[in-house]
Amino acid sequence: MRECQIFSFRFIPHSILLCLSIFLVACGHSTASFLAKGEEYLQKRKFHDAMMQFRSAAESDSGSAGAHWGLARSYENLGQFNEVLDELRKTIELDNTNLEAKAKLGSYFLLVQPPMISETEKLRDEILAADPKFIEGHILTATIMAAQGKPDADVIAQVNKAIDLNPQRIESYISLERMYMTREKAPEAEAAIQRGIAANPGSVTGLTEYGRFLMYAARDAEAEAQFQKAIAADGTSIDAHESIAQFYVTSRQFEKAEAAYKNLIQVQDNSPESRLELAEFYSTTERKDEAVAVLEQIIADAPDYVLARYRVGQMYLDRKETAKVYEQLDVLLKINDADTQALMLRSRAKMQDSKPDEAVKDIEDVLKQQPSNRDALYLMAQARLALGQNDQANAFIGDIERFHPTFLKVGLLKIQAAFSAGDAQSALKLSNELIDKTSSAQPNADNTPQIILDLRIKGISSRGLAYLDLGKLAEAKYDLQDVVRLTPRSSGAMVNLAKVFIAERNAAAALDLYEKAYAADAKNFDAISGIVNMAIQMGQTEKAHTRIASFIDANAGKGDVIAALRYLNATVFTAEKNNPAAEKELLAAIELDADYLPAYSAYASLLTSQNRTDEALAQYKKVIEKKPAAQVYTMIGILEDGRGNTAEAEANYRKALDIAPDSAIAANNLAWLLADHSGNLDEALQLASGAVARNQNVAEYYDTLGWVYLKKGLTSPAVEQMKKAVALEESNAKKTGTTPKPDYRNRLAQALAKAGGKPAASV
Repeated sequence: MRECQIFSFRFIPHSILLCLSIFLVACGHSTASFLAKGEEYLQKRKFHDAMMQFRSAAESDSGSAGAHWGLARSYENLGQFNEVLDELRKTIELDNTNLEAKAKLGSYFLLVQPPMISETEKLRDEILAADPKFIEGHILTATIMAAQGKPDADVIAQVNKAIDLNPQRIESYISLERMYMTREKAPEAEAAIQRGIAANPGSVTGLTEYGRFLMYAARDAEAEAQFQKAIAADGTSIDAHESIAQFYVTSRQFEKAEAAYKNLIQVQDNSPESRLELAEFYSTTERKDEAVAVLEQIIADAPDYVLARYRVGQMYLDRKETAKVYEQLDVLLKINDADTQALMLRSRAKMQDSKPDEAVKDIEDVLKQQPSNRDALYLMAQARLALGQNDQANAFIGDIERFHPTFLKVGLLKIQAAFSAGDAQSALKLSNELIDKTSSAQPNADNTPQIILDLRIKGISSRGLAYLDLGKLAEAKYDLQDVVRLTPRSSGAMVNLAKVFIAERNAAAALDLYEKAYAADAKNFDAISGIVNMAIQMGQTEKAHTRIASFIDANAGKGDVIAALRYLNATVFTAEKNNPAAEKELLAAIELDADYLPAYSAYASLLTSQNRTDEALAQYKKVIEKKPAAQVYTMIGILEDGRGNTAEAEANYRKALDIAPDSAIAANNLAWLLADHSGNLDEALQLASGAVARNQNVAEYYDTLGWVYLKKGLTSPAVEQMKKAVALEESNAKKTGTTPKPDYRNRLAQALAKAGGKPAASV
């Protein structure tokens, strides 16, 4: 059984006609027209279009309470929590008699953490003073009592008081049902919704709610019957048709789901919105070509319907068809050069092109217009993580949780941040939290059944990868095999499972999975590189060259892809110790794609291995000219340090930290440099401590921290940190089948000797 959010109310817009009559008299015709059209779109569940109409009404008349009330309801259905709060406040400021807006604002105040109870009580008092029989005022009282931790019996009595005011009002029974669900009292919840249906047998809202209850109680046959009753009660109900379609998706009855979405198209007169839902269905059931075909037809019929362009652009992005993404972006930005959705799509494209710094610029433009835009905050956090700026990423994650407390997807970001920090234990904990939340989540406008299912699968996948990082191979295999079972066409799932077989030293099984992943998605570079790496590991370098040649043939004319493949071919030559051939391939990659940074870095590393440091530095400096990057400054620092140029090494490490203050490698290396060359030991301690805090699974960082302590004469913490370094190094060596570095043990021996211990016995 899945829990429901407490009192996730539905509101019946009983004051809309009164509001509209006032505005038709008081405002100009254009404002009234925008309001009327907005209400029409709300009824048809065209929430984005409704928002645009109400926004136009607000621009036409900034004092229109109806415009802000419409915006509040539009944003609510679009999942923009903070915007809902802003618009509800404006509505009440302009029209203090809108009791429905006050009740809704109060319910949102209680979702804030911690709940704004006193502010909600004030609103409740104003509502009941204006109309003692206003039902939502009494429901709000019950919600306040629940937030205050009052006894369940008192809360239930208050909801029943609201029910007595109008026994036919189904929304009151739904509030009672959901309250019981938060207490994990499924029988009482079912009895509550059954009471409501008995009082109002023809209520589509009641029947669909009962259907959802039964669906999440895994009583599928009964759930389907309720949805069918809702459709029979009102064959034009969009909510009823959407609900049964979502039920069929969740229960994996895809033929019935497709038929239900096609029925929805008929109900909505072949509208672009209804066809967009069909396209989403095709997309989520891995019928991508059909989804794209539907979207392209929508665009052909309605060229200005931007929602279809956003979606097909995202699908092209998923398919790595970058040129087609930018075709859609060109049209979208011609329609509106400040289009926030288009800017976010472009930022995603930049992220995919490994240009997170350019993505940040687009997202910043979005956030200037909409500071609490949930998707922009999410993308910004992703971009900051890609740039290695973990602290900034965590700040944006905090903003998402503050502005959008019910947004489940933020759990993925927190897991990503934990992995980025090298904290597999935290990633494991966060993965379990996400899985638990998806188990109890109830679908709404923000979280459809498919979104909840996808998040659950990603949570399981993340948990499997965390187990893998922690060396728990049996648990990792169980989870990642489960993900492959749940998403049999996902090349990414196969690639992840292959990592387990690599850890088990089962190269043949890993290669088989990489081959299957490539067959499922020929554009998955992880699958391609996995095939090549396994061939190298198995001593089949000729086979690796042959496969790369076939990949190059399959991507004829795609310079950027072929550049990556030539880079991969260089790795094979490097494994064969054929440095001239590797150098030739890397130079070819650079010529094909002058912005392909891995080729520059690999070429510089190759030159370094041949003691051609000056040439290597020249290559890195070319990269810096194209795009200053913390990683490249760090590499230059390492090279300068290696040839004894301490001042230049320090300068480059500092440049790296200026760009990415969270760069653990640069911080660690600079800390060592300062400690080893009589630098500022306090600064060195701060840098080394920060590196350890950001990545707690790197032996070198603990070793550096211990070395700094030793230089400061603090032998006890030095020994403690160096012991951690030795333990981690030996653990990692065991996982990878390599020999532990002796340097860590040698430095620990020095520390123990200074502490007066017995190095040989203690190490």
